[in-house]
Amino acid sequence: MIATGSGEAKTARDGRRWTLRPGRPTDGRPLARLFAQVREEGRWLIATPGSVSEPSEAFWISELIRANEHLALVAEADGEVVGNVLVNVDRGVATEHIGVLSICIAHDWRDVGIGSELVEAAQRWALERGLRKVSLGVFPDNERAIAVYEKRGFVREGVRRMQYRSGDRFRDEILMAWFPIAPSPGAAR
Repeated sequence: MIATGSGEAKTARDGRRWTLRPGRPTDGRPLARLFAQVREEGRWLIATPGSVSEPSEAFWISELIRANEHLALVAEADGEVVGNVLVNVDRGVATEHIGVLSICIAHDWRDVGIGSELVEAAQRWALERGLRKVSLGVFPDNERAIAVYEKRGFVREGVRRMQYRSGDRFRDEILMAWFPIAPSPGAAR
């Protein structure tokens, strides 16, 4: 697993080279910019543009990475952050077996295999960490992401209707999960 070091060199399906590497606290600002760019699209991240200040978000991301309690990987190409995956693990005794996955990929780097690589890396980390479940929420119209998650073994657990307001409309959220350690037959879950 890529926990430390400079990362792994990768080639996208379109031939472009990129690196999958551990997040560093100095990635806070570039990741905040990436999130802001995706927010501007108005589809994939629910916070409206300008609702989160870049300095505040950069600080929060840097501290999350610095704490080293969660998975934070970055996809980088030519010195630019083009994607990331985060898996946050709750500290609560009742939920410390669950990781919550989130992925963000720059517009020009979608549909070239980075999402699949990020999900696979998160799954390897979850296995190494001994997590029993990795969950996520995705909008129903994000068919590309849903296809990646299902291909990697995620299952749909349900739908939260009208979960988010986006402007003057409400959006549903599909709940999905992957169970890395299947319980043995007859065992208590």
